[in-house]
Amino acid sequence: MLHWQTCMRQRFVRHSVQIPLIYKRLDKAEPCQAGTGWVEDLGEGGARLKLPCPLLRGCHLGIVIFSEPEVVEVEARVVWVRAGGQRTFYYHGVEFIYISPPYYHSLLKALAQTKSLEQRTYRRFSLTPPVSCRVERVNGPSLEGQMRDISRGGALIALREQCLPHTEVEITLHTPRIDRMPGTVQWASDSADDAGLFPHGIEFLHELLEAHTFLSLFGSAHSEETPVALTPKG
Repeated sequence: MLHWQTCMRQRFVRHSVQIPLIYKRLDKAEPCQAGTGWVEDLGEGGARLKLPCPLLRGCHLGIVIFSEPEVVEVEARVVWVRAGGQRTFYYHGVEFIYISPPYYHSLLKALAQTKSLEQRTYRRFSLTPPVSCRVERVNGPSLEGQMRDISRGGALIALREQCLPHTEVEITLHTPRIDRMPGTVQWASDSADDAGLFPHGIEFLHELLEAHTFLSLFGSAHSEETPVALTPKG
């Protein structure tokens, strides 16, 4: 098991990122605080978080970071808090105080990928809830499938049947909070994958998903019925 006592001292290189997270207070705060936010820089020993409300310095957090290629779960302590623009958000510096060996290796993979990742316009994140896809202006049953990843500008979904490129569709995510997103099929695979599903690249219509809407998808996938567990993988 790995512990850090002075991780926020510049012993670790930090990398600028923008990764969704969910957090939960692990100390005896009343009422218990939980929510979503962003990781804005990340290192082996700590991170800078952007959250919608301020937390107390010294409070103990459980954090799930939706990094690539693997999700990372850590326990952390808040060491500083600063107000952001017009006090509509708050920056928090946190030090990691506990991370299990499997998640430490996941963190190293995420940092390695951050350094080598070719920058996309909108970074994609793994999110795999079941989905259904309804073809606009066509009266017929929805196609069932699964999401594979998502960004604020689009998603990769896999369906039981193939849709033609340039088809307008409405994607429904079957999470505790139902979300519907209109989009256009940009490409579709001619062959099914190992699960018997056809991958499709979807571009969202009209505009980017709002930041709070995008974050809510991760909160739905890890609803309050399934609290932050912070248990070793595998």
